[in-house]
Amino acid sequence: MALSKVTDVIADLPLGVKATGGAVLAGAVLAAIWKGLGTRQANRKVYPRDTIVIHQIGRGPCVPSLTPFAIKLETYFRMEDIPYEVVHSWLRPSRKTGKVPYLEYNDLEVPDSEFILEFLSKEKNFDLHTGLTQEQIGVGRAFQKMAEENTYWCMMADRWVLDKTNMVWKVFRVPRILWGFGKRSIQKTMYAQGMGRRTPEEIRHIMSEDLKALSYYLGSKKFLFGDKACKFDCAVFGILAVMKWASFGGFGASVLQDYPNLFDYCERMKETFWPDWDEMIQTDCTK
Repeated sequence: MALSKVTDVIADLPLGVKATGGAVLAGAVLAAIWKGLGTRQANRKVYPRDTIVIHQIGRGPCVPSLTPFAIKLETYFRMEDIPYEVVHSWLRPSRKTGKVPYLEYNDLEVPDSEFILEFLSKEKNFDLHTGLTQEQIGVGRAFQKMAEENTYWCMMADRWVLDKTNMVWKVFRVPRILWGFGKRSIQKTMYAQGMGRRTPEEIRHIMSEDLKALSYYLGSKKFLFGDKACKFDCAVFGILAVMKWASFGGFGASVLQDYPNLFDYCERMKETFWPDWDEMIQTDCTK
């Protein structure tokens, strides 16, 4: 029986039966995840001391990671020639936050891309803002937070909830029977955050206004503050890259096209720091 037929049958079941079946299904999913976690823990690689290990959700398609925060970290490490290793597994998120990416460094686990960079800057003794004025640091942080705390949620709504093709669910190979549950969970989070209270038209407008502000500031400059990229470029690029190359059936890419200098900026960041882009967007890439 086709999976779509199965979901139709489940929809017609009495509430009590569906509740029981849902519990059984959830238990089966959790058991599978637990088994996968156990296998990965047993086969866990031991790294030399002081190795920077970034855990993220895997390569491709279209972008080196479907989470912009992993792209941000890797772009920064590439920009500053900082050696690092990557572990690809969405089945092993941070024990502290339940999210990826996170840093594994010696016996420590550090979640959140920004805290990772701050931690490493102290541990490895490097300046995150080399060559920037205080004014530029202030402007850069403002644009980073706009992108990561506002534009990001527009992108999440567009990609995970509003996209009628459900392409991102297919890319992650989520069983169709779980799409409804997943969407409701994301909608609940987005409602609490605030973006979920907006209409699709309002979300698109907010995204466009964010990109307009960024476009105005970038102007004809090569990077945010001139000819040399900085940490803030890495953060902004992470969001824009996912929007440009991994919107799938959503409106993100079409909104970005309204701002040609941002479109070119993405290509410039890719060519400068990801010469191996084509290799790194393959889903079977283990690097």
